[in-house]
Amino acid sequence: MRKISRKLLYLSFTAILIITSALPVNAESVNIADEECSYVLMDSKTGMILAEQNADELIRPASLTKILTAIVALENGDLQQEMEVSQQAVYDIGRGGMNIGIMAGETGLTLENMINVMLIKSANEAANIIAENLAPSRREYMDLMNRRARELGATNTYFVNPSGKDTEKEDADHFSTARDIAIMARHAMTIPEFRKIVATEYYEDMPVTNKHDKWDPLRNTNKLLWHDNTHPYRINGEEYRYTVTGMKTGYTAAAGNNLVITATGQDGMELICVVMHVMTANKVYGYARELLRYGFENYAMHKLTDAGTIVKSIIVEGAAGDDNILDLATESELSITLPVKDDDGLMANSIETRMDLPNLIKAPVRKSDVLGSVEYISDGNVIAAVNLIATRNVAKAPVAAVLDPEPEGVGSEQNYSYILLGVLLTASGFVILRTILKKISRRLKKKRYEYKYYR
Repeated sequence: MRKISRKLLYLSFTAILIITSALPVNAESVNIADEECSYVLMDSKTGMILAEQNADELIRPASLTKILTAIVALENGDLQQEMEVSQQAVYDIGRGGMNIGIMAGETGLTLENMINVMLIKSANEAANIIAENLAPSRREYMDLMNRRARELGATNTYFVNPSGKDTEKEDADHFSTARDIAIMARHAMTIPEFRKIVATEYYEDMPVTNKHDKWDPLRNTNKLLWHDNTHPYRINGEEYRYTVTGMKTGYTAAAGNNLVITATGQDGMELICVVMHVMTANKVYGYARELLRYGFENYAMHKLTDAGTIVKSIIVEGAAGDDNILDLATESELSITLPVKDDDGLMANSIETRMDLPNLIKAPVRKSDVLGSVEYISDGNVIAAVNLIATRNVAKAPVAAVLDPEPEGVGSEQNYSYILLGVLLTASGFVILRTILKKISRRLKKKRYEYKYYR
């Protein structure tokens, strides 16, 4: 049963994360005329792509690289670890690279400080410092980053430095894609510390060090977090507002202007917008706002089930007594993103459900064991799934109770008969053995007599 549960858990988790293309996406309706830029608009909860252009074209990501640098640091490092600052980390920031003036040999700076200034102010030296302190070398930190990118599904990404600089010959192979950046950004937003940092407009917690008596407040390079971070959208003539929750900017002369924005609508739907290779600075924010407006006006969250909803009752084989009826319930709440109709409804009426359960479930069963899943299907494709779990424990019947019980009294009489038969067989065996031994004894005596008198 444990093997079945693991398999079902994996399948349902995969189905939740990877939404098929069963629901149509009309990317052409997005009002972006720049054919050179790449963009992806993704639903953060499901990973569903709502709009895309040149999504798999290899592009220099500039400081969007730091999203993955932060993921690896937060997943492997101790935020209170003090950082050593090398001269190479401070100087190797690329021509015109962003920095906040950290000095070689500066003490008192922690990993938490470095992640904040790297994500909020996009400081290149902070990225180098992180890499040098969390791995034996920057090269080995890059191995960690590239491996993590592959694990997350960002298979077209290859980074050669932690900051995104691309001005030197050794940076020539530093590339990613809009789709891969969206995949990495989506994972990053599942890390609470990352989510908190990228939503910060000002960072004012840099400590006094041996090189700095004070630091000026560091303002986020993401201008959509400045002032009022809410923006309007309309559904069926009614106005709503989405709230920008992060994330990261990036620029080099070769990469152009790159931007990742995360935002949450009033229904709780969070979108990830990636815009890359925009060669006019002011346009990148306009493109992002247009993509987000398109997403919030044309898609909305639809709840498929609540957590703990009883879906089916099953019979558990080998359960103790009459305790063999078990209710199965949904493990978690499940909502998905669906297109909004032109009228006042959602395109949810065509979604069907299908249960995936083993043919036989045997006791014992523990409460919260994953015993199956419910799949949600549109146009023949599984678009989401949720685990089905046991709502209580079911004990296994004792071995004796599983056997057919004997009528009262019959078992005792049979036991006496078996004992009597055993005694008789033992006595008979003794008599037979005694007779055989006597015969052998007589033959031996006869042979000794003949040997004595007739030899």
